Amino acid sequence: MPYRPSQKLNLSLTPRAFWAWAAALTLLRLAVTAFQQGYTWVGGAPLDDELMFRAANAITAGQWLGAYDYLTLSKAMFFPVWLALLHALHLPYLTAGAALWCAAAGLAAAALRPLWAAATAGHGRTLTLGLYAALAFLPSSWAAYTLRVYRDNIFPALCLLVFAGFAGALLRAAQNPAAQTGTKPPRLWPWLLAAGAGLAAGYLDREDAGLFLLPAAALATLALAVLCVRRRRWFSLAAQLLPYGLLAGGVLAFCTLNYMHYGVFTLSDFSSGSFADAMGAMSRVATASEEPQLSVPADARALLYEAVPELEPLAYWLEEDPQMRNDFRDPELEDYRAGSFYWAIRRAAQFEGIYDSAAGAESYWAAVAEKINAACASGALPVRAGDTGVRSGTTQPIRARYVLPTLQECFRSLYWVLTFQDCAPYESLRSIGTEEDIALWSGYLGCGFNAAAEAGKDTPYYSPQQKAVFRLLDALRLCAALLTTLCFVLAVLCQLRALPRLFGKAAKGVADLGWRRLAWALPVVLLAFAALRCAMIAFVEVSSFGIGTSTMYLATVHPLVVLFNYASLWPVLIPAGRGRGDANV
Repeated sequence: MPYRPSQKLNLSLTPRAFWAWAAALTLLRLAVTAFQQGYTWVGGAPLDDELMFRAANAITAGQWLGAYDYLTLSKAMFFPVWLALLHALHLPYLTAGAALWCAAAGLAAAALRPLWAAATAGHGRTLTLGLYAALAFLPSSWAAYTLRVYRDNIFPALCLLVFAGFAGALLRAAQNPAAQTGTKPPRLWPWLLAAGAGLAAGYLDREDAGLFLLPAAALATLALAVLCVRRRRWFSLAAQLLPYGLLAGGVLAFCTLNYMHYGVFTLSDFSSGSFADAMGAMSRVATASEEPQLSVPADARALLYEAVPELEPLAYWLEEDPQMRNDFRDPELEDYRAGSFYWAIRRAAQFEGIYDSAAGAESYWAAVAEKINAACASGALPVRAGDTGVRSGTTQPIRARYVLPTLQECFRSLYWVLTFQDCAPYESLRSIGTEEDIALWSGYLGCGFNAAAEAGKDTPYYSPQQKAVFRLLDALRLCAALLTTLCFVLAVLCQLRALPRLFGKAAKGVADLGWRRLAWALPVVLLAFAALRCAMIAFVEVSSFGIGTSTMYLATVHPLVVLFNYASLWPVLIPAGRGRGDANV
């Protein structure tokens, strides 16, 4: 007789019990955050935390992003809007970030529920609750990077909203209406609305979000469009425009506000526009340096100063100013890494008055880009081997020398993700700033900062209760690392084992083949986008930054791996639930 959980252990949940457990888990997750404290270094992060905090205060004062300088439009600025909104609603920063994460985790758990719809109603709710718990208590969601006042506090949640929204819509569009309780097919627009909200906010939160989220959105939209046309769901087909309408509306709003306050209709003058054109042009100039992390080395800069008169005034600041060298030069390379050179040259331009106005800066960099490209075309400036002509962008061009290091960093990133490295729930460094500074930050954000030091030390003080909670969370991290790694290996094996049954000759006699193939493909696609994110971060690391593998940048990958594991292995958790949603058994 086959094993059935109801014979030995009843794992079913009533609707009331499900919601009671979900509420209890959410309150417990928020309580964890109550023991944490924020971290800041006032005066030490002008490009990151301080930029966001300054802009948020300006928004609160009705001044949009504040007075214009070389940093004002250098980054996507949704996060300051988020901070200003929390301040207006009197919501504490850290707790609100955790609540947003719980909301995204809940949406993701609900999105995948059709996969186990064939299980009994009680066991289906148990599986949904289990996935919510796994995501809500993901160690990367409370890691030290979330304690900074920076955009990555919310970016993983925004990305999860996108994947959850599209996955929820796709699975419901693929369901057979005859197999459902009601006669009407499930509505797709609420899921698309959630995906669109995450897409718009995520795109406006980080400059690289488009390269990660837009391909996922496009693939989901294509699959949904095919399903809607086949089933003649014309309203649902039209609803596919909803995510892109939200994205376009958000971008238009930000660009309009930037035009009204600074005179340039742009989202960011860093990753697009004339500055990106100028940086792309500079990277074309030939150099004798073999260091892969230098985009415009000293010898290339010397040629540029001579060939482009507009750049010559910046030479003193970049080559001689001791503060600039101390702030941006790499002491080991004795030069500017690619990931710091563009900040250094923008600050140098600020010192020369180029950033007195946004329009003036736009014109300046446009002239620089035009003259460099003209000099490269005429031979006045030598170009690198393999130069493909005019390019625009602040990232390094993809070259063969980066392939192997990027692959190596990708595998290291996978290990980092599976084992939840660098996920301590506290910051080991003490917040730096005067009492007035810390009080200002704490008052605006509604959360405490770890500025108090242990007696006789320069390390932050944490109470015995905090330390006890941190030890518990660290133990949970170790368990999650072991379980996630094991489940990942098993999930990969299950997916490989299912291949011949779903796509081979034996697939002809399989019932509900289309659904089973979708149930197999969805976790594979989620894993593919996890790999894409790892590759993106790995390339930037080996070509520009050299700061080491970072949980902050990989935190968008953790939930995708959990979803892959859960969507692949759920039949193992509830053997009695094997049915039309089980693609791997």
